[in-house]
Amino acid sequence: MVETRTALITGASSGIGLATARLLLDEGYQVIGLSRRGRVAGLEDDNFSAIALDLADLERLHAEIKKVLDAHPIDCFVHAAGQGHFGSIEQFSIAQIETSIRVNLTCAMVVCRRLVPAFRRRGKGRLIFIGSESALTAGSKGALYCATKYGLRGFCLSLREDCRSDGIQVSLVSPGMVRSPFFDKLSFEPGPESENAIAVDDVAAVVWQIMQSSEDIIFDEVNLSPRVKSINFGKRS
Repeated sequence: MVETRTALITGASSGIGLATARLLLDEGYQVIGLSRRGRVAGLEDDNFSAIALDLADLERLHAEIKKVLDAHPIDCFVHAAGQGHFGSIEQFSIAQIETSIRVNLTCAMVVCRRLVPAFRRRGKGRLIFIGSESALTAGSKGALYCATKYGLRGFCLSLREDCRSDGIQVSLVSPGMVRSPFFDKLSFEPGPESENAIAVDDVAAVVWQIMQSSEDIIFDEVNLSPRVKSINFGKRS
């Protein structure tokens, strides 16, 4: 009898997280999704469990991860949650700065605080973080977003070194502009052609490739770019 594997995904109700959840369900995984909205249309599957919570609520998140681990042996964690705020730093309130850091970076640390010891006890596990090209090249009006993504990349790289001898594989996937609801409330978006943005399903396929790889290798970093970069600045948020 084939053992059912379980993946924990943040941001599972939209964008890359939703695409990854759908793909893993199709591949026979049990998926536990963490997101503000919880269960959404398109994830009516007996193997999908939704936990609706605000990922910026770190105390509740920490408690929920304990409940999950008490009930399920997690095989893989995919951190796909994220939010983007762009503009000059003085335009943001202290609350906006704090929330962005919590959702994009700190919540991943909080989840790993629970998961890594469990993976170490089992001698295996995969941690996959969805980063951004903004962690590789800083951009105008991106001080807040870049800071969180640079932080996530640094956390991932250091965590990989900490876990290398424990059988835990830590990978970072850093896409360029992805056509997703991420841009719904922003004043810009990728150009209209398919070559101007990465599809969420293509990012999910890379995550799946990493998950299928040998336990003897690690995908350190995978950087993805649209073939032709084009940004539409005329969009109204």
